[in-house]
Amino acid sequence: MEKLKLGELLVRLGKLTPEQLSMALEEQQRRQEPLGQVLLQKGWIRESELYQVLADQQRAPLISLEAVEIQPEALNLLDRRFAREKQVLPLRLDGARLHVAMAHPADLALLDELRFRTGKEIVPYLASDREILQTLDDLLQPQQSLGAVQMEARPGPDLTIEQAPAIELADELVRKALGARASDLHLEPQESYVRVRIRVDGVLQEIHRLDKGLEAPLVARFKVLAGMDIAEKRRPQDGHFTYTFGNRRHELRIASVGTLFGERLTVRIIYPDAVRRGLADLGMLPEDLKRFEGLLRSTSGILLVTGPTGSGKTTTLYAAMQHLYTSEKCFLTIEDPVEVPLEGISQIPVQPKIDLDFGEALRSVLRQDPDVILVGEIRDRTTIDTALRAALTGHLVLATLHANDALSTPIRLLEMGAEPYLVGATLLGVVAQRLVRQVCPQCAEACPTPTEARLLWGEAAPVHEYRGQGCAYCRGTGFSGRMGLYEIYSLDQEARHLIASGGSLAELQARAASSQHKDLWAKALVAVRDGRTTTSEVLRALGWREV
Repeated sequence: MEKLKLGELLVRLGKLTPEQLSMALEEQQRRQEPLGQVLLQKGWIRESELYQVLADQQRAPLISLEAVEIQPEALNLLDRRFAREKQVLPLRLDGARLHVAMAHPADLALLDELRFRTGKEIVPYLASDREILQTLDDLLQPQQSLGAVQMEARPGPDLTIEQAPAIELADELVRKALGARASDLHLEPQESYVRVRIRVDGVLQEIHRLDKGLEAPLVARFKVLAGMDIAEKRRPQDGHFTYTFGNRRHELRIASVGTLFGERLTVRIIYPDAVRRGLADLGMLPEDLKRFEGLLRSTSGILLVTGPTGSGKTTTLYAAMQHLYTSEKCFLTIEDPVEVPLEGISQIPVQPKIDLDFGEALRSVLRQDPDVILVGEIRDRTTIDTALRAALTGHLVLATLHANDALSTPIRLLEMGAEPYLVGATLLGVVAQRLVRQVCPQCAEACPTPTEARLLWGEAAPVHEYRGQGCAYCRGTGFSGRMGLYEIYSLDQEARHLIASGGSLAELQARAASSQHKDLWAKALVAVRDGRTTTSEVLRALGWREV
């Protein structure tokens, strides 16, 4: 009998409609993620329902790891790095048989490898990858990785940077950050300990407090990996290295700086799949996506993306470049630093040490016969002037700029010294964006609308909003992943004339209001009404506004 696919099973069991399956499969193809993860993120199926169907499909008993006592002798049969990478957890020994919880119990090649590594016959069970990784962290990290290292790595005359404890600890911390899908890992020396925090969905959370004796070897280990000078502890340094996790290569960027209690390290993690997204994966509302695609159809002019650091501007620009890419045109980027290689596109990193800043790099790029140019950031008048003149002479320029919102961006350009006639003649539009955490679809419940919502939106405030109550899927936070809020401002002829004649922000706002332009607050209201985020998240991302 032919085995049914997961989606077909869910539809047959009434857990999913054919229309939902079609939409999920389309999104799965774009995002290159398992279908089950897409369904969970959309909240169309509960995690318990999904794994029960998976257990039936893969003919493996479903197991809850919370109710299982794990034998240390079974756990010790597998290397913890292999266990995490393959998402397997040895449970217990039964003579020549080893009972193992697996995220993919139907993977015959993996079952063969487990037999080879352990010398045992494998009895597989199905458990969620999230539950397996969390259990491995709970069982291995406090006792074997951190506990053992704290005893072995205290200061002493024979301590070297290549001691196994420091190597294992650095590896363990990076893997935990990657497993939690963190964007940053922070090592923060305090007076008597080292605080370790990770940033998940834009919010920092403490995961460990390490013995002070671990500070020197751990920092040295990261600096060696990143090609930094381990002898220099006072001056700030930067470095990078690649790290493979789950069969994917990740770029890790290290920045160090001396503090009162020692060297502080920040490890920035670049996820290739997070940066390489299509326009449809950004999460824009349909009308905004259509407007953005319309702006990108221009053959010349400048399109600006604004927002604070960490608001996803680079992701938006990369998606735009990949949307535009064709082998018939020349695409060049100027970045600080280059986030991820883009196939077919020449990417140029700025290099301050040789005086190659954005302005100088842009001038040199114009001699390379480009059609489309991406400028990582407009920081000064020279870069602004060069970018605007490039847009005026037939190039399409995409760039980022720090501004509060879309309508204030033209005024910001003028304040930085740009010529009003150049801005009016070349500015195609502005994308202002923020990132907010999404309500966990697995534990979301309708709750009374908070007072803040009525203060922000008045009568337009939703009757209720959805909030995550905290569950295993979202690690008790009530949120799972982030989404973008996008304000798309497309300039018409009257707006161009206002800018060219030195018009004020109030005049631009009045013009935008007459054309039913919707700002970030209006976009945020839609997201709250749809149950995708909360008022508190909107306030965290946008702050209070004047009513």
